[in-house]
Amino acid sequence: MNFISKKFKKVLVAAVAGSALLFGGGDALAFPNTADGWDFRDTYLSIPYNNNVFHQSIVFFGTSFHVDITSYGQIMRDASMRQSGNINWEYTSPTTNVTTNINMPFYVEQTGEEMTLYVQRNGRWNKFAMPGVPVGIANALKSADLNTLTDNLNAIKDVEVFRDTDTVKIYNITLDGQYLANKNYRTFSGLSADEIATQQRFYKHLNAALNMTDFTCTWTVNKKTNVTASVVVDLTPVMRAYAQDVLDDSAAGTIQISDEERMLMETIGYYSEFHYSFSYTRDGSVDSRSLTPPSAARRAQTNNNIFEDFFKQMANSER
Repeated sequence: MNFISKKFKKVLVAAVAGSALLFGGGDALAFPNTADGWDFRDTYLSIPYNNNVFHQSIVFFGTSFHVDITSYGQIMRDASMRQSGNINWEYTSPTTNVTTNINMPFYVEQTGEEMTLYVQRNGRWNKFAMPGVPVGIANALKSADLNTLTDNLNAIKDVEVFRDTDTVKIYNITLDGQYLANKNYRTFSGLSADEIATQQRFYKHLNAALNMTDFTCTWTVNKKTNVTASVVVDLTPVMRAYAQDVLDDSAAGTIQISDEERMLMETIGYYSEFHYSFSYTRDGSVDSRSLTPPSAARRAQTNNNIFEDFFKQMANSER
């Protein structure tokens, strides 16, 4: 299942790393010239740089499985990043109706273009290196540079002020998939020829998915502190379009996938949902030691198949 599992791991890590699809430079678009659009621009460009610790939550589920990922993390001024959290996997067998639940602590570290994910299963640490979120994107996530912030606005297709109270302002934002598809995510440094080919296939399907999909983001701003309170993104349309593009290419004969891979893509493409949320911790701090992997994790052997059993269960989910 290398064809699918490598791609899914990259999608998972990108989500854990921090909504990398939402930001970056490129050719300018016509930002919404509406009252709500100008209100959003005024608020967004006045948000100060924030180096506080953030909290992330990812919910990914289908008919027979449910994945909850929660983590705390921090992006530093040099775009290095670290995270600590837990992955909870729940699966109900469609044949026995028995539910299993597995909880896995994990850490993520990124310096430069290199990202490492450490995961503990059955009391044993595993690690694998992933192409990191490009430094330019990581910088865009936390930059206070006016040019970078202006570039970020180019991904906005539509804005609506959903709620405005004495304490918070909430925006519903539509992100332009075609604009994001033209961004350069590719990071091939240090990969083998086979890994580069896998990456290229992944980006081909991702670009196709983005080209046919706009998706929404809800941004809440604390009006008293003028900082981001939370960001909630529904990535279900992108995930489903990605899987459906794989299935379309398979049906056209341009790629070959196994029956198990086809069932996995059908599960993801038609029966699953993927939601992401982000917020800052209340006091803006956390014990830095809690974000640092233990020495046992750093000594762990590389294991690129740590989630292989989960993929097989997903592929056999009940429709």
